[in-house]
Amino acid sequence: MLEHVPRRLDTRLVFPRSRGAHIDLRNWRKREWKPALEAAGLPRERRPYDLRHSFASWALAAGVPAYDVARYMGTSVRMLDLTYGHLVKGSEAVAVSRLDAYTAATAEAASGSQ
Repeated sequence: MLEHVPRRLDTRLVFPRSRGAHIDLRNWRKREWKPALEAAGLPRERRPYDLRHSFASWALAAGVPAYDVARYMGTSVRMLDLTYGHLVKGSEAVAVSRLDAYTAATAEAASGSQ
């Protein structure tokens, strides 16, 4: 979706106000957020932060590496682990499986080049 946001030369913000300044969240919530929640049939008490929490939870539960999730969210792996670490169960097994596959492929490539 970000590819469809028009580029602006007067600001580095991704979603600026019309004159390039930061969005006033109180007005934004009243004008944009609350109507969007209603249109989606979601409770009006939901916060934009709830979307961030959902993304982190779902991404980690789906097996997206914690380093990538932390980078997307602009946080550290340490903070991600403190908050969402319980969702990364089984990551050790995935790591072992990937390392085993890498070792086997490397050994196969080395034996084929001799």
